[in-house]
Amino acid sequence: MIVAPKEHYRLIKNKLEDAPTFVFSVLDFTIKGTVYADSTDYKSLLIQTDSGLYYIAGKTIDELLIQNLVKFFEASVNQAKRFTLFSANSCWNQAIEKCLHKNVGKIQRYAFSFDAMKYKKRRSDTCEYDVAKIEQFDMQHCLEFDKKYYNEYWDSIDNFIENGIGFCVKDKGKVISECVSIFKSTRYAEIDIVTDLNYRGKGLASIVAEQFIDYCLANQIQPRWDCDVDNSASIRLGSKLGFTNASKYNVYFKNSHNVQR
Repeated sequence: MIVAPKEHYRLIKNKLEDAPTFVFSVLDFTIKGTVYADSTDYKSLLIQTDSGLYYIAGKTIDELLIQNLVKFFEASVNQAKRFTLFSANSCWNQAIEKCLHKNVGKIQRYAFSFDAMKYKKRRSDTCEYDVAKIEQFDMQHCLEFDKKYYNEYWDSIDNFIENGIGFCVKDKGKVISECVSIFKSTRYAEIDIVTDLNYRGKGLASIVAEQFIDYCLANQIQPRWDCDVDNSASIRLGSKLGFTNASKYNVYFKNSHNVQR
């Protein structure tokens, strides 16, 4: 296994047909991470963020890559750090489940394609509240997307402010719904939404997501929508916003007896 030099990231990005948004965030230097590979041919890849997200992919199952993945997992257990592994390939899934066995749990998620024409034909909701771009002040009065969130997924609040996307809905200055890019690259922005429990059922998630998507389209960025396969509310909302053709992938995480997910 080798560590890919940063000057090869563009080459690796061009080789990837598809991948989670955080992978492209690493390859575009938006967030910190490391790229491991079987060789300089880059037929098999293991991409890691500093926050403990991993993505494994490739045309061939590389045993050395798997062995090192096990070492990363063991280190995450010993150091009580996060380990979350993404895989969309059935052969890799089998290899992962064989080597990590009962040490990991698994959930299945959907990644959706964005249909811009369907989005443009949607019926938009009206909003009785103020909708605005998220500023640093709003982060101090957020619902869920706080300093811990931005430090985990963006390395820092400053990095998010410089490179991320975020919009919120306010009621008399109070943040009641938020939509931010949990990850972003030069080409993609993955959507994360939360709405105050007391304001749900008013279409606020749709309204704030539309602001996010409109911003993406105006800046030649493709919005992305992922969710757990059993999250029917998210699937319905995503469909309303033009996200269709779901493809399934697996996410592996440490079991509770192995500390945090």
